[in-house]
Amino acid sequence: MADIERQVRSATGGNDPAALRDAAVAAVQAAVTGDEATAEEARNRAADAIAKAQNIPVDQARAQVQQYEESYKASIERAKQQATEAADAAATAVSSGAILGFFSLVVGAVAAWFGGAFGTPRTLITTDATRRAG
Repeated sequence: MADIERQVRSATGGNDPAALRDAAVAAVQAAVTGDEATAEEARNRAADAIAKAQNIPVDQARAQVQQYEESYKASIERAKQQATEAADAAATAVSSGAILGFFSLVVGAVAAWFGGAFGTPRTLITTDATRRAG
C-alpha cells in the first residue's frame, strides 16, 4: 500500500496543492481496500481525484486506478504466498524437532532400563532356619 501511495503522490507533481494529493491518495486507498459493494463508487472518486490532481482526462485516471488495484492485489498475493511458505517451513521445523525429541526420549528410556538392570546389586540373602530342639 505504501508503494501505491508513493506512486500517487509522485504522479501528482509538486505544484498541486497537498489537499488534492491527499484526497487522491485517500480515494485510491478506499478503492483498493474497500468492499465490492462500494468499490465502483470508490474507483470513480479515485479517478476524479487523480484527474483533478494530475490535470489529466478521467479515462486515463481510471486506467491508473486500475493499475494501482492490480498492483495492490499482486502485493497481497505475494504476501499470502510468502506467509504460506513461512508457515510450511515452520511446521516442517517443528515436526522435525518433535520427532527428534521422541527418539531422544526412547533412547533415554532404554538407557534408564539398562542402567537399572545392571546397576541393581545382586546379593543373596539367606536366613538361618535351623532350630535347636531341646
